Amino acid sequence: MKDILKHIPGFRSGKKPKMIVASIYYFICLAALTSSFWTFLAVVALPFVVFSAIDAFRNKSKKSIAALLVSFIIMWIGAFNMPDTQSKESNVVSNAQTQSTTSKKSNTPVKSAVKTTKTDTTSTKTQEIKSPIKLEKATVTHHTDGDTIGVTLENGQYEKVRFIGVNTPESTTKHEQYGEEASNYTKSQLYGKTVYLESDVGNTDTYGRLLRYVWIEPPTEITEDEIRNKMFNAILAYNGYAEQMTVQPNVKYAEYFREFCASARENSRGLWTINPNGTTKGDGISAPSSSSSASSTSSSNNQKTSTIQQQAPTQSSTTNQSETVYVTKTGEKYHRAGCKYLARSQIPISLGDAKSQGYTPCSICNPPQ
Repeated sequence: MKDILKHIPGFRSGKKPKMIVASIYYFICLAALTSSFWTFLAVVALPFVVFSAIDAFRNKSKKSIAALLVSFIIMWIGAFNMPDTQSKESNVVSNAQTQSTTSKKSNTPVKSAVKTTKTDTTSTKTQEIKSPIKLEKATVTHHTDGDTIGVTLENGQYEKVRFIGVNTPESTTKHEQYGEEASNYTKSQLYGKTVYLESDVGNTDTYGRLLRYVWIEPPTEITEDEIRNKMFNAILAYNGYAEQMTVQPNVKYAEYFREFCASARENSRGLWTINPNGTTKGDGISAPSSSSSASSTSSSNNQKTSTIQQQAPTQSSTTNQSETVYVTKTGEKYHRAGCKYLARSQIPISLGDAKSQGYTPCSICNPPQ
């Protein structure tokens, strides 16, 4: 055995310390070989690099320098091709996670479908809650003037739409003051956009156009702020692009339009800066110039309210007394749905019960009597 060890580097001296170091070195080489050939090559070359470097430093001979370069190149090749154990481990973990996720998904298709259905149902219910009125979705694909547009409904049908309750100055067959401005404003705000159409009692006008309130987004509740900010008819009135035009029986938001037009006139917005009496034929809101003028305006408004009540179909004898109307916590009137006085509280009650409890009809929304 001793004769064999004398031929192995590290054991030739026969000294125990050197033999121990050589044994450790060979053990490391064996472990490196189990990892990969390149790891083994790098480990084997390492001591040759060290000893060649020492020899080259001491003797500075060409032979020692050449040995140093060769051993260093061999070690570098082994180290460069050494496998990336960490990358492999991360790939294994990643693949395991992917397989686990895929397995879970494939094992629970029914649950996923159920969850999706529940989510869709919840979303639909939320949308119904957010929209207290019936709306029809459409895309504005044509523009005529300030108060008339063309839309494509969800079923692909094209319709012309005339805005209810307002009238902008003419800009097509004839040209009225501020007509071009109103027309351009409507086009810039609506063309190519999605809108939501609300109908009133009447469906079309004499020209076959749909009569609609045009919402730029569905309201969450029917209040003055929601109407002023989300209904385009009201936006035109409030910003002075249109005057009020009330045509029976479409009077659901007539009082709001009157207030918005009055606000635009009083603050000199839009067409009211050109003429305080308006530039087109609307409800003719006159500009007050004195206390007597204000009194005249108030009287005129009262007459209009009276006229609307007289023109509305008389239903006192034929109205179903079980029809639902609305009262407030503190008020003495009963109202139609959507009346501005229902903004803070809205209590449903039958028409017969409302009358029997002493409630009287609201003069603004003109509920059934």
